[in-house]
Amino acid sequence: MKNETILLIDDEVEILNLLERFLTRKGYRVYTAENLAEGKRQIVEFEPDHLFLDINLPDGNGISALPSILLGCPMIHIILMSAEDHDNIKEKAKQNGAHGFLSKPFNFESIDIVLNNPFTKP
Repeated sequence: MKNETILLIDDEVEILNLLERFLTRKGYRVYTAENLAEGKRQIVEFEPDHLFLDINLPDGNGISALPSILLGCPMIHIILMSAEDHDNIKEKAKQNGAHGFLSKPFNFESIDIVLNNPFTKP
């Protein structure tokens, strides 16, 4: 059983539920937030090992939030999620400190891959 914690921040409840069930079955402790403000509060409260962060949230942009999240929690492993899957979005995510990128729609194999194979640091 894993002793790692994951926080999921996404405004799409169906995605939160799907990811939460899958990751819980994999042995992770999982917390969810539907917006950036609640997610930042939970980062402080739960100090997760991993963060799945949607780029387009009702109260902010995931890529823009990366520097402040990493400043407060530098060891967190951040995976950005978006339906926008093109190289400049991925590159901007990487430059801002993301460790991985999950394209929507995703499959369960891609979740395992992104958790275990982070971007190579420049």
